[in-house]
Amino acid sequence: MPRLFSSQHRCLGGRNRFTLCRAISLLLLGTLCFFTVLQVHRNLQTEEVAVSAAPPPRIFCIITTFAYLHKYAAMHIHRTWAPHCDHYLFVSDDVDHYLEPAVFMNLHDKWQRMRAHLEYVYKYHFHEADWFLYANDNNFVVVENLRYMLKSYSPDELIYFGCKLRTPNGLVFMHGGSGIVLSAAALKRFTLDAMTNESICSSKDKGDEATEELGRCLTNVNVIPGNSRDEWQRHRFLPFDPALHLGGRMNESIEVHKYFLDHSYYPVTDMNLPVSLRFICSLTSTPSIIYNYYYFTYKVRRFGVPLNFESGEIQRKIVAQKYMK
Repeated sequence: MPRLFSSQHRCLGGRNRFTLCRAISLLLLGTLCFFTVLQVHRNLQTEEVAVSAAPPPRIFCIITTFAYLHKYAAMHIHRTWAPHCDHYLFVSDDVDHYLEPAVFMNLHDKWQRMRAHLEYVYKYHFHEADWFLYANDNNFVVVENLRYMLKSYSPDELIYFGCKLRTPNGLVFMHGGSGIVLSAAALKRFTLDAMTNESICSSKDKGDEATEELGRCLTNVNVIPGNSRDEWQRHRFLPFDPALHLGGRMNESIEVHKYFLDHSYYPVTDMNLPVSLRFICSLTSTPSIIYNYYYFTYKVRRFGVPLNFESGEIQRKIVAQKYMK
């Protein structure tokens, strides 16, 4: 007859030996549970992928916001594209423990705020970057494409970029809602030479003409407005939401559209702008749509296309910020 073994016998029999076997089983079970819980915890955290440090040039992002927009708009920038900058700083009119902005109070004019923001960054953060992006809390930015464009230029050049406009008298300036990028040399020249000379750069309130005055100040200190379009003359800085440029048309009866059409530096064909495959910055219609843009820009993978398909370039450091607890 076959021999049957009880659990006691299989553990070498006896009360004490059975207890030892049970202890070993509980230890193994506890270890399994620990690693299971650890894996679940990792899966619940926001994904963090660091494949390599971002290559030069270094980009410092200045993101303007207001206290009433901290949770409505700026928080979403903090969770998505801002960490792709080498360094970034929110500038606001009040404190916030999550955003940790530099606070500028009692500045009610846009030009006064812009002057104060750029001067502050020059004084305290100039050594941290080669280029400085001045953006709004309703912008979506593909920082890697900005880095790609800028690698053809030197931060020592007196140059700046954006969505290029022109006044009727020929003054070139950048659209205020599409992001403005200054070289380190341009920021230094603006702060030390333009801002200190009232005859070439006004310190008076300018209202909605803030970026026009910035263009005048930079022109007066020999900073040139660069061409930010790609090699096929398609636009990388868009004045309106991508949905308009990709599937719609501008309308002259809409005030902001008419302003752009009247001031665009480049000809506008069929009431629209051709969008570059190396798109960099645009306005967004609603803050929450930034998550859609971020997902389709950084997360979606196409079948059959390797992750490093971009001309063999080193993959960028991609870090998604953890959500506020």
